[in-house]
Amino acid sequence: MRSVFAPAVVLAIGLSAGGYFIGKGIADRNAGGRIISVKGLAERQMPATLAIWSISYQSSGNDLVELNQKLKTDTQTVIDFLTQKHGFAASDIAVQPPSVTDTSLIERDKDTPPPPLRYNGYQSILLRTARVDAIKGTQADMAELIQKQVMLTSRSSPRYSFNELNDVKPGMIEEATKNARIAAEQFSKDSQTSLGKLRNASQGWFQVEDRDDATPEQKIVRVVVEVQYDVE
Repeated sequence: MRSVFAPAVVLAIGLSAGGYFIGKGIADRNAGGRIISVKGLAERQMPATLAIWSISYQSSGNDLVELNQKLKTDTQTVIDFLTQKHGFAASDIAVQPPSVTDTSLIERDKDTPPPPLRYNGYQSILLRTARVDAIKGTQADMAELIQKQVMLTSRSSPRYSFNELNDVKPGMIEEATKNARIAAEQFSKDSQTSLGKLRNASQGWFQVEDRDDATPEQKIVRVVVEVQYDVE
């Protein structure tokens, strides 16, 4: 009587080198053979390689010339704060164009008097730097800008990214493939079969995400590979 290889699913978790793996066995009756299809996942924690931070500030007044001069003074104060005190390169700093709101043009009730200061000016500086470790210390010193009469507006949080994926890809793919092999061997052992040759292999997407909300400068990098083996 001909035997039929029944479908089975095996979940195997290994905590080797920050990775884990899952495997599942399937019977490929259409191909006239039996195949184990397994997925291996590798995971690593990596520090971010780039920080992007927008620092916004504003000023108010009734004279546009004076308002513009105040924004220029505040801009230089912020640049000095970043470069002279915290050592960021001037090439990492981009001054964004200012914008001005004329409050006299804003609709209001006829009994409501106009604001005492007609114009509100807004400006921001964009910092793009590889000195990721220096960002938190700079944030902690922001009160110094307020003491220098820079009216900070939004509390924009820095954004962090990891741009060295190509450097870790080979090692992580190798690790994920080994995890998949371990899963396949365990499945084969549990099902009392012998693992045959590699039939097919494919790589899934790399995923990069924050480790957690408190430490977005630390990233978790993951990759999944899927491989198929013949079963004897």
